[in-house]
Amino acid sequence: MANLGLQTLYSLLNASENILAERFFSPAEKGQFGEAARWLSEESHRPLRDFDLVLFSLSFESSYIGVLKALVDAGITSRSIERRRAEPFVLAGGVATFINPEPIAPFVDAFLLGEFEGVAPVFLDFLPRLLDRSAKRRDRLAAMARSVPGTYVPSLYHSILDSSGCHIGWDREDDFPAPVPVMKAPEGLTDVPHTAILSPHAAFPEMFCVELVRGCGRGCRFCAAGFVYRPPRMWPMDVIRETLKDAPDSCPIGLVGLEYMGRPGVKELCESLLGDGRRLAFSSLRVDELTPAFTRLLVRSGTKTATVAPEAGSEVLRRTLNKHLREEGILRGVETLAQAGIPNVKLYFMLGLPGEGDGDAEEIARLAGRIQETLVFRGKGRGRASRVSVSVSIFVPKPWTPFQWAPFVDVKVLAGRIVRLKRAIGRLPGVTLSIESPRAALRQAVIARGDRRLAPVLETVAVKEISFHRAFMENGLSSEMFIRKRDPLEAFPWEIVGHPVRREYLLAEWNRAFSGEETPFCNTTVCKRCGACGGHRTETGLWTKRSKNSPR
Repeated sequence: MANLGLQTLYSLLNASENILAERFFSPAEKGQFGEAARWLSEESHRPLRDFDLVLFSLSFESSYIGVLKALVDAGITSRSIERRRAEPFVLAGGVATFINPEPIAPFVDAFLLGEFEGVAPVFLDFLPRLLDRSAKRRDRLAAMARSVPGTYVPSLYHSILDSSGCHIGWDREDDFPAPVPVMKAPEGLTDVPHTAILSPHAAFPEMFCVELVRGCGRGCRFCAAGFVYRPPRMWPMDVIRETLKDAPDSCPIGLVGLEYMGRPGVKELCESLLGDGRRLAFSSLRVDELTPAFTRLLVRSGTKTATVAPEAGSEVLRRTLNKHLREEGILRGVETLAQAGIPNVKLYFMLGLPGEGDGDAEEIARLAGRIQETLVFRGKGRGRASRVSVSVSIFVPKPWTPFQWAPFVDVKVLAGRIVRLKRAIGRLPGVTLSIESPRAALRQAVIARGDRRLAPVLETVAVKEISFHRAFMENGLSSEMFIRKRDPLEAFPWEIVGHPVRREYLLAEWNRAFSGEETPFCNTTVCKRCGACGGHRTETGLWTKRSKNSPR
C-alpha cells in the first residue's frame, strides 16, 4: 500500500461509475487441513476467480512467483492459452513488467506497459468490449492489442530461438507492433499521484505520500528506473500543493521521487508544511548537494538518521557507475548533517559490480570508517554518540541499463568478498553491517534476465514449493543460461518492450564505463542523445523478425 502506482490504479478504476475494483493481499497461511489458501478481496471478501479481471501491479521480479501462486490457489488456469471463456482475464503492469515481462508471459493474457495514467482513458473505454463474452477470448485480446496503446498480448508474439536455444528475434502475427510502445503519463495532468488509502500496515504506516518528481536524469548505469522512466518530469508545484490539501492533519507527509533536492519550489514547500506543523519524510537525498538550509529542514522534520548511497567505496568504481560522487563531497555532506544535529547515517553499497576487484570490499569499509570519524568528530561537542549502518546489496545486472551486458558475479567469488568486508567492518567501532543473501540476488538476476524458457521453472517453484535449483534440474535448464555475460550484438528477449532509450546509447554507456568516463546529467532542454526526448525506434535488425512461416 506504499506503492503510489497501485494507489493511482485503484483510484482511477473506482472513479468510473461502471467499475468496481477491490484489493487482494497474499493469505498469511494455508487452510486448516493444508489446502490452498483462499484469496478473498479486502473489501467484500469475494473469491479472486469471481471477478472479471485480475490485475497484478508488479514492482519487483520476486513478485512473479506470487502471481502464479495466486492463480493456482484461486483455481484460475495458470496458462493464458488454456483459460476458458468464463475465466477472468489476467492483466499485469508495474515497472517490473515494462523492464522484462517475458518470464511470466505465458501466464498473463495482456500486459499494460508503462505508466497507467497514459493508458487509462483508452483502456477504460475498451473494457466493455474486452468483457463481451459473445466473442472469443483471443479475438478480444487481439482487438485490445490494436486498440489500446501499450498493450502487449504475449500469445500474439513468438520468440525465435537459435539451435542453442537462445532468443534471436520475434515473429508476430498480423500488424501488431514490435516493439510494443511504453506509455507515459500525458502532460498537463492535474492529479498528482498520492496516497488514496491510508493503512497502519503499509511500509510507511498512516503516511500521506505524494510524488514530486518522476524519473531521474542522473544516469547511474546500474539503475533501471533511471532509464525506463526517462525523461525526468517534475510535477507542477501548484498542483502538488493542491493535492496536499487532501492530507489528513494527523498524518506525516512523505515526499516521493528519485531526485528533487534543488528543484524550484521544493525548499519553500517543505518550509510551508513544517510551518503548518506537519511532519515530513524524505525518500531521496543527494549527499553532495546537501546544504545547511536543507539539512535544517531535515532536523525540523525530526530526522535522526540520514540515508546516503555511495554504492561503491572507491572513486574508480563510482566513476564506472556514473555516480558523479567524489569522496570529498560525501564527507562534506556528512559533516553538514553532523553539524546540523543528525547523528546517524545509513550507507548503501553494492558488491559484485562490473569492474570490481576483491580489494573493493575493503574500500567499502575504509569509506564507512571515514564517515564514522567525521560524525564522531563533529558530534563530540554536542555530547552524543553516532552510528553508521552499512547495508550491502548484491548487484543484479538489469535490462534497459548500460550494465545489461554484464554477468552476475559467481556466488563463490561474492562469498569471498563478503568475508573480507565483514572482517574489515568488524574493526570499526560504531559501524554495523547487513548484507543481502547472494543466493537471493542470484534468483532475482535469473528472473530479471529471463525469457519464456523460465516460465516452467517459475511454475514448478510456485506449485511444488521447491528451490530454484531443483526446479532448474527438473526442467533441464541452468541459471548460467540467464546470468552470463551478453554479446554486444545479441538480441534480448526484453526488447519486445519499446522504451525510447536507444540500445546504441546504452551500449555506448557500457563502453564508457570501463574507460572511466562519466556522462553528464540529463538536460532535457538541449539533449536528444539517449532517445527519450524525441528519439525514435525502428523495426529492423534486432528488434523484430517478421515472417508468416516462422517456426512456433
